[in-house]
Amino acid sequence: MRTRRLFAAVRDLDPPGGGAERSLAALLNGVSVAGPTLETAPTFVPMTPAPDTPTHPAWSVSAFASSDRGERMGLLRPDVDLTTTELPIEGFWSKVAWGLRERKGEQRRRKWAHDRHLGRRGPQFAARVGAWLDGQNHDGAIGLTQLEWSCGAAKAFADRGIPYIMFVRDDTVFRLEKRFRPVMEGAALVCAAGEGLLADIRTRFSIQRGHSVPLPIDFGGRFGSMEDVKALRASEQAKRAADAPPTIGIMVVTPEKGLRMYQQILPRLRERWPEAEVHIAGGSAYPQQLAHHPNARVLGHVDAATFFASIDVHLILFETTGSWGRVIGEAGLFGVPSVTSDVGSQKEALGQGGVLVDDGHDTEAVIDALRTVYENREHYGTLAREHTQMVDHRRSVAAFRTGLEDLLDNP
Repeated sequence: MRTRRLFAAVRDLDPPGGGAERSLAALLNGVSVAGPTLETAPTFVPMTPAPDTPTHPAWSVSAFASSDRGERMGLLRPDVDLTTTELPIEGFWSKVAWGLRERKGEQRRRKWAHDRHLGRRGPQFAARVGAWLDGQNHDGAIGLTQLEWSCGAAKAFADRGIPYIMFVRDDTVFRLEKRFRPVMEGAALVCAAGEGLLADIRTRFSIQRGHSVPLPIDFGGRFGSMEDVKALRASEQAKRAADAPPTIGIMVVTPEKGLRMYQQILPRLRERWPEAEVHIAGGSAYPQQLAHHPNARVLGHVDAATFFASIDVHLILFETTGSWGRVIGEAGLFGVPSVTSDVGSQKEALGQGGVLVDDGHDTEAVIDALRTVYENREHYGTLAREHTQMVDHRRSVAAFRTGLEDLLDNP
């Protein structure tokens, strides 16, 4: 039998730095047991059992990541072997980059500082990943990496003749294109979160092979059962008065995810649709920059389930190439439709469960879309819930296994 060994080396994994790490954990857990490829998989409906189809053997999965964020929180199955290093995530130049992020007109200097930080961390991570790999039997193995520290991991894999997969789920590789070009073009396979993002990648990098893996969401692990979801939705909606204002929810605000656009939309929205309220979740400084708008309510850190259960329409816009709108799927599970912009793979994430605008900078188009979706929210909400099948973690695992098996058969 062919060797099925997968070695993942990333900056964060468990505990996660964000949604990318949760998604990767779901993929690693999924292929660590026997299961189907996308071609042999049944139809997966979130929070609903599916037939057991172990058409392909399990992979032996080992992972390596920094322990700088603290103790593990149990994202990985016991049969995924995780080794950690104490290499710090932040350094002098990364702190400079974050400081510059708060200032207007500092994009070039911020990128320079960030690049300098990665230039230092890359060789350090490569050395530690290399020492870890040298203690393993990696004959015939495949490597895997993603995000910020992928340069170091890729070097460690390449130095040992291990073909590796680069998983791309956001604009990291585009922001520092020169830094990540060797990683992208040296990868045996680039997995991207959606066909739209993969198409963007092909316009910038000469990759060897590409494969689409929708960003997975373990709905059951995150939100319990469908009965829990429906009960929470009913409970939160029952708290609202009969004449409650239309409620638009924004889950994430950063300079890359809509901040400048929301600054333009909120005052115009108040003029055109004065009764509408915009509820903004998140505890960073960016939502606070929107708090002065009379129609905005900044909620701080909130439970995601309660947030989605309480709103009418979900809004997420992107300044740069995004990946897969994970929160679109989470909102859709609660029957909440979305409005988003046509960037990266957002069209795939949305499906028919809302309205896609060509350009998030077109304030009038965004407001038109919000009103259309609100007026037809039951219809779009039903379609949004149906579309969550696209990002059920079991389907994404099957898509990922397809890429792994193809790479194993055709190195």
